[in-house]
Amino acid sequence: MKKSKSFTGPALLWKRIAAFLIDLLVLCLFVFIPFRGVFAGSLEEASFLESLKNITSNEEIIKEFIPYYIAMSLLAFLYFFMLENKMRQTIGKKIMNLYVASNGKEMKKWQVFVRNLMFIPVFPFDLLVIIDPLFMLFRSSNQRLSEILSRTRVVENYKIDKKFAFEGD
Repeated sequence: MKKSKSFTGPALLWKRIAAFLIDLLVLCLFVFIPFRGVFAGSLEEASFLESLKNITSNEEIIKEFIPYYIAMSLLAFLYFFMLENKMRQTIGKKIMNLYVASNGKEMKKWQVFVRNLMFIPVFPFDLLVIIDPLFMLFRSSNQRLSEILSRTRVVENYKIDKKFAFEGD
């Protein structure tokens, strides 16, 4: 019987991206699509750019959208916060066999909160939507800025077959 050893290491970048895309799909299906009726009633049949121009130039539409934008952002935050706090995984991470780990002994609620600040639609946290993924691309550990600040990381278990191990392992 072959014995295998395993170790925990940083998650591969492509797996992290795939997990996040799966999570966005889940959020689209259960959060964003149910809200589309609210937005469709306020917008004319127009191209995306024309609709965006109409929204940004009309203060009444902006005021009408703010509560829904906040509600959707809060639901997205709660999706990540609750799943990562309870299971250390979102649905996307579960599918890709990834999980969140603390740099310390156990994960604290403040760590989960800080690592998901990008979903809070208030300045300066909304800047993390751009900064976090860019920061991750330039780190060998594939950590986002919010993960460094929260002292967490996304990891996966790697298995090593005994037949590929060096002599003496």
